[in-house]
Order: sequence, then C-alpha cells, then structure tokens
Amino acid sequence: MSRTYQNVQPYIPPTDSGFRDFLTNFSNLINDDPARFGVTEADATVIKNHQQGYEAAYLPCQSAETRTGALVQHKDAVKAAAVASIRVYAMLIKNNAGVSNQDKKALGLHVNDTTPTPIPVPDSAPLLSIIAAFSGEHIITYADENSPHLKRKPAGVKQIQIYRHVAPGAKTLPEGGEEVGLFTRAPIKVAQSPSDVAMTATYFGRWVNPKGEKGPWSLPVCMTIAFGGPVDQQMWTPGSPDGGQPKQAGGEDDLKIAA
Repeated sequence: MSRTYQNVQPYIPPTDSGFRDFLTNFSNLINDDPARFGVTEADATVIKNHQQGYEAAYLPCQSAETRTGALVQHKDAVKAAAVASIRVYAMLIKNNAGVSNQDKKALGLHVNDTTPTPIPVPDSAPLLSIIAAFSGEHIITYADENSPHLKRKPAGVKQIQIYRHVAPGAKTLPEGGEEVGLFTRAPIKVAQSPSDVAMTATYFGRWVNPKGEKGPWSLPVCMTIAFGGPVDQQMWTPGSPDGGQPKQAGGEDDLKIAA
C-alpha cells in the first residue's frame, strides 16, 4: 500500500439536526462574502433559499403538538432537494484552487490530503510453514509474526521474498542461499532438483514493501528433498524448543508425502 486512507464521516451530516446546523453555517458564510468562496451572489441566494426553506419545514416537526406525517414527508422532501443542491456547490468550492483550505474547512468540507503517506520499511518477520511435500516439491505458506492466526501479509507489504539453502544439513542463517522468488500469495510451490534428493532444503522469508525495501528475515524451516514415494521425510526448525532435532513425518499432524 502506498498511502494510508482515513475513514472520515460524510461532510453533510445525515441527521436532521446535524444537517440544519451544517446548512445554516454553509449559507451564512457564503452569503456574508460569496466571492470568498468563488460563487456569485445569485448562487448565495439559492443557498439561502434552501436554508430558509429547510428551517421552515424542520421546526414544526420538532414538537409532538405540531408534527404530523404530512409535515415529516414535506420536511424530508425539502431536505432531499437541499442536499442535492448543496452537494453541487460544495464540490465546486472544494475543487476551486482559488479557495483556501481554511475556508473550505470553515464550510465543513473535507480537504483531501495530497501528500502521500510514507511507506514504512517492514518491521516484522514472516512465519513460514511447510504445509505439504510431494515428489520433488515443497509447499510453503506464511503468516506474520504479529498476527500468526491471519495467514496473510501485513499492511504495507506487497510481497514475500523466499530464500533457500540446499545442503546435507539444516542452515541457521540465510546468507549464502539462493532466491526462490518474490511472491504475492500463498501457497508457494517450490520445485526441487532430482540431483538434490536426500539433501535438506532450508527456507527463509522476509517481507518486501512496494518500494522494494525489505524487512527482517524469518526463522528457518527445513525439510529433506525426496523424489518418488512413499518415503519418510524429516521436517524441523533449527533452534526450536526441541533443540532442532529432526522429526520423522508420519504422525497424524505431520506432513503427507506423495509420489
């Protein structure tokens, strides 16, 4: 993501009382000095007529003694016409570069932030998981260390970079490995070379933002490379609480190896 967007409320309040206050302020400021807001005196008169018409329709509906269904319907119709007209004037004023942002805000209009929000360098690391292994192929998925239950990239991240070591044993650092690629979604399928059968593939990952800036490396995950089947595989994480000892697959929660 290259920009942070803020969820703001509509500039025209949805409630009757809120719209009344907005319209009164809008009309008073413009009629005091139409040129300040880039409109004509005729425009200011149209806006004032809407304000006075809505005020006259609004007030009888505020008392149980005077409110009737017909009056409420009339008030709603007057409001709808006023809203439609005021929106046109509001957008003309908002898009008028000759009207200052301060004056636009005084009318109650939202002023767009034209300065892009800086894209931060990723500060968290991925959590890699090898979720399946097939003949000559490992299947990897990921989550973020700050939200491991979501199984997705964090905000502000465009891709994940995956590195791989292929060696007789597991590796603990990414240096010296080869880039598998940059990926935008999981699962990630990593093909193996038949010449690497019985070797250990160790994977590392790191987040990459839209500017190409990279975050910290993940912890490694490892699995032996196999072709054909059925075969017994080993999968472990170096430095894990069990001391990084290989675990034989085949249990109910272990990976499935297929030919």
